[in-house]
Amino acid sequence: MKAPRSARWAVCFGLLIAAAFAASSTAADPEAKWDPARTTQPEDLAELKLLQATVKKVVDKCSPATVAVLYGASAGSGVIVSEDGLVLTAAHVIRDYEMPKKGSLEGRALPFTAGKEVTIRLPDGDTVEGKTLGINEGIDSGMVQITGKKSKKGAWPKDGKWPFLPVAKSGALQKGTWVVSLGHPNGPRDGRPPVARLGRIQGSTKSILRTDCTLVGGDSGGPLFDLNGNVIGIHSRIGLPISQNIHVQADQFKNDWDKLVAGEWVDQPKTTKSGGGAYIGVVFPDDDEEDAWLKEVEDDGPAGRGGLKIGDTITKFNNDVVKSVKAFRKQMESAKPGDQVRITVRRGTTILVLPVTLSKRA
Repeated sequence: MKAPRSARWAVCFGLLIAAAFAASSTAADPEAKWDPARTTQPEDLAELKLLQATVKKVVDKCSPATVAVLYGASAGSGVIVSEDGLVLTAAHVIRDYEMPKKGSLEGRALPFTAGKEVTIRLPDGDTVEGKTLGINEGIDSGMVQITGKKSKKGAWPKDGKWPFLPVAKSGALQKGTWVVSLGHPNGPRDGRPPVARLGRIQGSTKSILRTDCTLVGGDSGGPLFDLNGNVIGIHSRIGLPISQNIHVQADQFKNDWDKLVAGEWVDQPKTTKSGGGAYIGVVFPDDDEEDAWLKEVEDDGPAGRGGLKIGDTITKFNNDVVKSVKAFRKQMESAKPGDQVRITVRRGTTILVLPVTLSKRA
């Protein structure tokens, strides 16, 4: 149903006044800029335009160094951070996996070996060869080195230097800070540059940032930028909904930098065993403040026999809500071998309650 003509004219007149006011505000302060550290929303059209202009500058600056990482049959994303072609990505992008078993989305991760061949796809579609360096599986950080002297079409590097971006400190970033995500959702596409999404930091722990930048498969390993165009994180996991996502903090890459460059597997998964002697047979992320999602599940362990799978997120232990790895470990402290517990998990969009009989740890 159409609004009365007078009402439509009133709306149009109001929009024209708002636009004129915004234009006059911008003209009155031509030096106005968006503060990259700001944590609040734009309050009017003029501020929205300032944010838009800032985001455009970030995308223009950062797109040339944002790449696709092609390994085997999989495709992820990455970002070049040195003129000689060092690339940051996610560990799971450059891992080998067993074929998934029936009912599983992903097979068990195989032991990591550095030096495997990868293909780096540049934003213009050109490609160059590279190799895997090191990973930290627990926090999902990985490195790749471009090894080709020239790209396939011969256009890169320009003047002998690859386009690269600085890695900034990430630990002090505040909730609400505006950020830009770049990557290759669903894998790279001919004629499509890295896809940009704007969001804000929703929270953090010592190793991860949580944002509402919308991500999908193929974005993993791609860069998260502050509004100065600095790398502050690497996309790790897609949440539910897809607007709640996890990024490895740039600070964590810096902590392991020399080991990653040297091609080391920085950490080894630790199997969860409780202080009270009960054993469940799963591997969590190293950060105890993260959601209790399962990196590994022993097929013949209590969790595997109970039906838990890699990628499940534990949300309850019996009737007690589990909000983190730390909370789950706390519940396990009072459990005993032989106890049958109800483990509630989120698997995709499905909630399951699975009976698990705990065993005695070795």
